[in-house]
Amino acid sequence: MHNKDFHVLALVKGEHQFVYIFDEMGWEELVETLCQQAEDPSLEFSWFDAALLSHRAKTQIECANEANSETSQMMPTEDETELDYKAPITSRLPR
Repeated sequence: MHNKDFHVLALVKGEHQFVYIFDEMGWEELVETLCQQAEDPSLEFSWFDAALLSHRAKTQIECANEANSETSQMMPTEDETELDYKAPITSRLPR
């Protein structure tokens, strides 16, 4: 499931700051950018940095997908009113 959340990663190494803003659809582009920066000897950006940031990015995407999935499962059905939906579970049980 794709979501429209934007994510931010930041890394500060010495005087250098690396900031990435991405969404789920930009995952491959982000990984490509991280690899290019790791290959660039003029940057203080290592393969470890690339691996760490790509892992954190993937974790952010997965957490956002889980949160969006849980939210959509918690939405009221057509049969429920918003008041029924927000009521405690015990008050919603058949009597």
